Amino acid sequence: MYLQIKQLTKTFGDYKALNEISLSIANDEFVCLLGPSGCGKTTLLRIIAGLMPFDSGELRLGDRDLTRIRASERGFGIVFQSYSLFPNMTVAENIGYGLRIRKVDQTTITAKVNELMDLIRLPDLRDRYPHQLSGGQQQRVAIARALAVDPSLLLLDEPLSALDASVRMEMRSEIREVQKRLGIPTIMVTHDQEEALSMADKIVCMNHGVIEQVGSPEELYARPGTRFVASFIGQTNLLDRHWIREHLPALIKGLPDTPQLYELSLRPEDLLLQRDTQGEAQVESITYLGNICRLALEWGGKKLIAEEHGFRGRWQQGDRASVSVKGEAGAWVRV
Repeated sequence: MYLQIKQLTKTFGDYKALNEISLSIANDEFVCLLGPSGCGKTTLLRIIAGLMPFDSGELRLGDRDLTRIRASERGFGIVFQSYSLFPNMTVAENIGYGLRIRKVDQTTITAKVNELMDLIRLPDLRDRYPHQLSGGQQQRVAIARALAVDPSLLLLDEPLSALDASVRMEMRSEIREVQKRLGIPTIMVTHDQEEALSMADKIVCMNHGVIEQVGSPEELYARPGTRFVASFIGQTNLLDRHWIREHLPALIKGLPDTPQLYELSLRPEDLLLQRDTQGEAQVESITYLGNICRLALEWGGKKLIAEEHGFRGRWQQGDRASVSVKGEAGAWVRV
C-alpha cells in the first residue's frame, strides 16, 4: 500500500477527535473521507498534510515515515474549500507559483502551466485574475496549482461545497477524470454522500472519531455494516427482527447469531408497491423528486419510505397498497 495509517490518535484537551484510526490507500486510488461535521475527517486530512501534529500512531508514505517531515517537504498538493488563490496574480501566475518558489526555470514553468490549463479546460484565461473568474473556474485553477508540482498525493478539503449544484456535478466528473488520467492517489473530504458515491474508488465512512466502515461505494450502499452507515449513505428503512417476522418473514433467514445486536437495512427502491384496497400499507405522503417519486408509508405501526421511478400521479395520499420486496434485498447492520 502507498499510504499507511496505523492506530492514529488525536485529542484536543479531553476531546478525542481521532481514536486509533488505521487505513491503507493504494497508489492510484481516489478515496473519500465521508461523514458528518465533527466526525474527524478534516482533522485526519490535515494530519496527513502535515498541518497538524498527532498524539500517537504511525503515518507512512511508501517507505517514508512522515512523522517528522514538515508539510512543505512532503510533496503533497492541497486544495481547500475556499480556493485560496492569490488575488494579485493571474491564472497562469497562480498555477506556476509552486514551481517558481522551487526555482524551476521559466521555460519549464511556461510549458507546465500551458499543459495544465489545457487539462482544466481554461486555455484562454491565462491572463485573467481570480475576481474575473466564476467559482467553478477558480476551483479548476486551484486544482491545477496543486497539480503543477507533480504531487505524490493530492488532498482535497471539501473542494466543491461552495459551488452551486450544476457546477458541482460538472466538477465531480472533471476532477475524477483528471485524477484517473494522471494516476495521482487522492484523498477528498466530503459530507455529501452523492459526491462520495459518484467519485470514489473507496469510501471511508467516519463517525465520532472512528472509522465505521471502509469499502467501495457499492459495498457501503448495498451492504452497510452499521446502522450509522446505512442511515448516513442514502435513504433506508431500519427494521427490527420482531417486525420482520410478522410482516416480511422471508427476510429473517439471514439473521445473525446475535439478533438483538442487529437490524435490517432495507433501501426504499427495494420495496415494491401494488395498489390494493385491502393492502397492509397506507400512503401518508408523496414527494416528487423529478426522476423518482418518494412515498412515506405506514405499515404495521412503522413509518417506511419507498421509491419508484417515473410514477408521478400514480399514487394519492391515503391510498392503500400491498408490499413485496425485491429478491436479495436488505442487509443486516449492527445497531
